[in-house]
Amino acid sequence: MPYYHATWRRHLPSILKHGLGGAPPDSQNFSVEAGVYLARNPAVSVAFMIESYLESSDTIDITPSQVVEAICVLVIDDSRVTERLISADPNIDRTDITVLYRGIVDVTGMPILGVDDVIDSPVTVDEVTALPSGLSE
Repeated sequence: MPYYHATWRRHLPSILKHGLGGAPPDSQNFSVEAGVYLARNPAVSVAFMIESYLESSDTIDITPSQVVEAICVLVIDDSRVTERLISADPNIDRTDITVLYRGIVDVTGMPILGVDDVIDSPVTVDEVTALPSGLSE
């Protein structure tokens, strides 16, 4: 099953050049442990970006109507991540929602979805898988 990572479209050139997690971001959406946060469901990744926007809308120079166009979702094939670098997200109690990846993800050639794509074809809870076998809740 793929992982999903939502980001601002303006970050895509750097992500494509350095990999996801390969270059320090110019800012973080939340004050959390460093690493790449990956969601099991694309809608979850979008929800976190919208939450980030709502918490910092006074410092982000886009209007609410522009947010949908400014967000994109990277679809990451699970073969692009190293299982031993995956751990439970320290900010979420449910390990089936998000994980923390402590590595760099090559996203070259991976699909990039818009928010409308995510809304038009949601992933059901049944399609979300548990963490790899080496991790515990």
